[in-house]
Amino acid sequence: MTSWQKASHGLVLVGGFLLFLLSFAQTGIGITPSRYELVLKLGESFTGQFTVFTHDKGNVQITVGLRDWQISPDGSLFSLRPGSIPFSASSWLQVVTDPFTLNIQKPVKTKFTLSLPPQDDLNGSYWAALTFTTDPSIQVSKGVTTKFRTRVLAIIYVTIQGTEKPASELQGVSVETDQGGKRFVIADVVNKGNVYLRLNGELRFVNAKGEVVQRAPLPERVLLRDGLVRYRLQVPEDLPEDVVLAAIEIQPQGPAKSYGGPPLYGETSIP
Repeated sequence: MTSWQKASHGLVLVGGFLLFLLSFAQTGIGITPSRYELVLKLGESFTGQFTVFTHDKGNVQITVGLRDWQISPDGSLFSLRPGSIPFSASSWLQVVTDPFTLNIQKPVKTKFTLSLPPQDDLNGSYWAALTFTTDPSIQVSKGVTTKFRTRVLAIIYVTIQGTEKPASELQGVSVETDQGGKRFVIADVVNKGNVYLRLNGELRFVNAKGEVVQRAPLPERVLLRDGLVRYRLQVPEDLPEDVVLAAIEIQPQGPAKSYGGPPLYGETSIP
């Protein structure tokens, strides 16, 4: 089973359901920086801090926690118990988890220390997150009472220095048409290496003369170890009739902006 099958932009509890958010929540809770991307040697430690702030008036009670997380192929994030994933960094993190009160005039700084163990069987990238969760707030509208609770995730990646082996593969490009007649370019990218990757690139539409008539940048996606990213990109409805080809080019980037492997290229005909 891949890591995405086991499977957190943050978290809002609405009548018992939790919505995850990264960096800034709709209720006005935010974190800076949104993530740390570390490259450390075995046995090395790093201490950093996240600043939690709010734009809301009044006091907000915050509980600090530690979680693992994963990403599904469509980009959805899943929050999991610490130690739930094969590449969890949660056991290496130390953080004070005492609750605190947050208000607009006084952001709160939370320090953490990540300490890599010395054993030499570690390799590639690992990850975890600190969580900052508000106490539930109650809203009443038209006689319906709803509870909201926000959880913001502060992401931490760590890669073992000298063990990086970036590799990815574009497994295929195709075009599908939905029930409404809209066409989509589908492209699947899998991680064949041992580090997480950031994917950027471009989708191009080519006519019968070999000319590129339209371009569209790809949204940046994170591809975790053992993970899969699926792009589902709508074909523009205003394409010229002589467009015959969709070509996708993806440039992977490794941890902390390091080399992520050669570009990935694929193409498919446009029906």
